[in-house]
Amino acid sequence: MAQNTTFRTNAKQDTPADHVVEFLSRVSRALRNLADSVDHAAKMVRKADAARRS
Repeated sequence: MAQNTTFRTNAKQDTPADHVVEFLSRVSRALRNLADSVDHAAKMVRKADAARRS
């Protein structure tokens, strides 16, 4: 049987704390991705601004 990588397949019952940790991990990853995107956008704006000025 193929293992499903989306869900944990262990027999242990997840506690509410496990769900909170998983949720916070996903939020943290999303915020890092958002920060990287904002960083990239700011870099592109600075680059376009510098090209416009020269």
